[in-house]
Amino acid sequence: MKVPPNSLAGLRRTVAELCKEVHRAGLTMGGSGNVSVRSGHYVAVSPSGFRLSDVRPRHVPIVDVEGREVLGTTKPTSELLMHLSLYREIGDGVVIHTHSPYLTALVHSGNRPPETEDLRRSVGEIVWVEYQPPGSERLAEAVAEVARKPMVAALERHGGLVVADRPEAALRLAEALEEAARLAVLRPHP
Repeated sequence: MKVPPNSLAGLRRTVAELCKEVHRAGLTMGGSGNVSVRSGHYVAVSPSGFRLSDVRPRHVPIVDVEGREVLGTTKPTSELLMHLSLYREIGDGVVIHTHSPYLTALVHSGNRPPETEDLRRSVGEIVWVEYQPPGSERLAEAVAEVARKPMVAALERHGGLVVADRPEAALRLAEALEEAARLAVLRPHP
């Protein structure tokens, strides 16, 4: 029996699969990064305390759009407030928060990734979000102020953030953001 993708089981499966794809693409380091999918009143989000490569559907907690636990025995990511604030602005969709090697190095040095032609065609500009403490209400408010779909953002001294309609589109944007950062880090400096 096929599980409908917008059912709770389908949302859990989608997040678990996307977690693995984000890890395979090299967009996280260690236990960092998080993923979520919203459909209607429910948000499936990666669990706290797991490497993305280890997340299985049974590990994925489901919360409602207010953040109340609906299903699961694991704790949601510490960045839940950020995910929920985005969904309040954009409705249904997919959010990926990365700590990819090149982008993380770039934003920790206070530099912005360049806007490549691929990103310009997909989302227009890369949004720069000034530093706010990870997991904080201030960070949630800062990303809500710039939220749109699709969106690519660089979080100062933190990592990357992408928003899209579908998991595949979000993953493609996260990869494009890391590629832009790689180009910036590896380009010759005078």
